[in-house]
Amino acid sequence: MKNKNIIKWVFPVLCVVGLSSCLKNKNLQPDFSATPPVVELPVASPTGDGSVNSLSTSLTQSDTPSTYSFFVNYAASSTKATDIIVSLAVSPAAIDNYNAAHADDAPIVIMPAAAYTMPTKVTIPAGQRRVEVPITAVSKLLDPNFTYGIPVTITDASGEVISKNFASLVVKVAVKNQYDGKYSYKGYIFREGDPVLSGFFKGLTSELETNGANGLNFPNPVWSNGTGVGGIGGLTINIDPTTNKVTMKSKDNPTLGNTPGYDNRYDPATKTFYLSFKWGASPSSRAATDTLTYTGPR
Repeated sequence: MKNKNIIKWVFPVLCVVGLSSCLKNKNLQPDFSATPPVVELPVASPTGDGSVNSLSTSLTQSDTPSTYSFFVNYAASSTKATDIIVSLAVSPAAIDNYNAAHADDAPIVIMPAAAYTMPTKVTIPAGQRRVEVPITAVSKLLDPNFTYGIPVTITDASGEVISKNFASLVVKVAVKNQYDGKYSYKGYIFREGDPVLSGFFKGLTSELETNGANGLNFPNPVWSNGTGVGGIGGLTINIDPTTNKVTMKSKDNPTLGNTPGYDNRYDPATKTFYLSFKWGASPSSRAATDTLTYTGPR
């Protein structure tokens, strides 16, 4: 999963989408002639106070380390003739500031030190303006129920001025469980008293998103004509990792459950779910039997 292509990182801030969409053109440089040189983390803050700078990524649970990166910039009208050694530290206060600025969202928690490595010193070489900082994480050590953050702060820059607003950022890391991904989708749907919406369908796709360590959100059950099924919001696929048996649940409809006698299961060899579930009662009973096969990551 090693990927140093920063365009796959998502910024919820100015320079949106990519580790720095402002750097898509590598030959384009801001005009720093009217401003004093500073060393910075080039992630702009919408509030201007430097407290909520962030970038985001997601990892699929694996024992294999994954490496991602961000940049440290020397923002100046001309490059330095000497190296700039930049010291970095983990700053828990940056996590607190981020959570305070996003109080309506679920709080992020600081990533355990055992789950990642990051250099504490990097060098902007003489004659250059930036350096890439790698973060290597072992996602298997992280819980998909949480969004983690690595709060990074510049503490020293070889005597250069450190940006007041852009000295800190939070690297947000969400964890995908092993089942997360895109799936081909086919099956049979039954709606009592409605032969139009009952029937077989095939050739569809569904994106199943992580819901905890062993669960998936099933966002788009459909009738035979491809229109969405209502009344079963919060539909989840819940896998027992020991037996690979599956339990179907709906947050909005407590009547929904596995179809009796059907072997709801996940086949890890083919990465396929075999599902059958029902809800409601006659004369308004409903049922679905679906096959979903993994086709790739979301």
